[in-house]
Amino acid sequence: MPRAKGRLQTYLQGNAFLRNILALMSGTALAQVVVLAMMPFLSRLYTPEDFGLLASFASVVAIIAAVATLKYDMAVMLPERDEAAISLTRIARWVSFSLCLVSTGVIIVIAPWIADLINSPDVAPWLALAGISAFTLTEIAILGYWLNRKSRYKEIASNRVLQSGTTAASQLALGFVKPLGAGGLIIGTIVGQLVSIFALRRKTPELRAGERPPLAEHTKLMRRYRNMPIFNAPTALIDAVRMNGINLLIAAVSVSALGQFSMAWRMVEVPAALISAALSQVFFQHFSVVERGNMLKSVLSSIKKSALFGIVPFALVWVLSPWLFPFVLGGAWVDAGHYAQALVPWLFMNLITSPISTIFVVTEKQHIALIFSILYTAVPFAIILLLRDTITTAIFVMGAAMAVMLVLYIIVAIFVVRRFDRQPDPEAV
Repeated sequence: MPRAKGRLQTYLQGNAFLRNILALMSGTALAQVVVLAMMPFLSRLYTPEDFGLLASFASVVAIIAAVATLKYDMAVMLPERDEAAISLTRIARWVSFSLCLVSTGVIIVIAPWIADLINSPDVAPWLALAGISAFTLTEIAILGYWLNRKSRYKEIASNRVLQSGTTAASQLALGFVKPLGAGGLIIGTIVGQLVSIFALRRKTPELRAGERPPLAEHTKLMRRYRNMPIFNAPTALIDAVRMNGINLLIAAVSVSALGQFSMAWRMVEVPAALISAALSQVFFQHFSVVERGNMLKSVLSSIKKSALFGIVPFALVWVLSPWLFPFVLGGAWVDAGHYAQALVPWLFMNLITSPISTIFVVTEKQHIALIFSILYTAVPFAIILLLRDTITTAIFVMGAAMAVMLVLYIIVAIFVVRRFDRQPDPEAV
């Protein structure tokens, strides 16, 4: 056993890629263990309707956060010089602050209309916090991209654990404040985000050090990475509208059904998303330095490794979820178990495709990703609208259809990287 442990340590020391993946996934796993440990208590303190209201609130927040930075946060990964990357963190932060401030004012005015539209009148008072929550999410993303750039994966992982633990503990404590209802879930979420920001800022003092560059330098960088707001921000908005629009369409049918769906999503997609986020961050850094001629090999390797990571967990979810959900969460959550099973094909394919989604940024083919995102959004909306009277059937059909769409996405990505590998490097000409 000691000899095997020594061989493993030697192998990891010589394999930086695997070491980085494991660093992120260890934090991911621990963060999810915290969530899973708290969920049987939260599911009994809060009703499906409460979780439905949280999902409605979170959907509005996610749509704002998707475009609040105009995706300049992603650009932090791309410059050769750290000074330029630090400037981009400041650009992203101020753009986000401005847009979230405007969004807060607009939402306060139209909150009653939004709440009525999504069949969630009780969420209207809480929507005033949507802009604040969106800004905290973008700040976490900005700081996370900087740590990713510097390959400080252990710090990213530990922060995920801190955020998950603080969120769950806050929601649990607030669950005993009965007048709050869904507000306990919403406030607890924001508390977790704020604690995460404070911790990340303590770990990144270099982002606040040094002289501020002149405005002309910021303007130059914004022009250099103009494809981010032109292509990536609309793509991100469409992606956010797709997933969160699904939530809002389900809420329009039944807030309780949304609570069941959001629980299934939380219990299955959240761990999958954290794993795919770990893979995506490491592969993004890897793809950004891969030379032409080797990109296709890297993409195929990503697809294979992601599939191997996910095949066993998703098989277990498919088999066990209809029984496991009501057993663990309580008898009120039977539908969530069936919804979780329906989501398996989609989420498994999403795990595979998430790491290669950054290919379109690295190859500067964001317009292709934008076109695909539009089609990818239309499919689930059409399915839910057509099958809204049988919501369980709609979710099963949607899960299968979205998996097929992601197979097409892989084919498009392979076509793009093949062309990328064959073309000369413009900076070398």
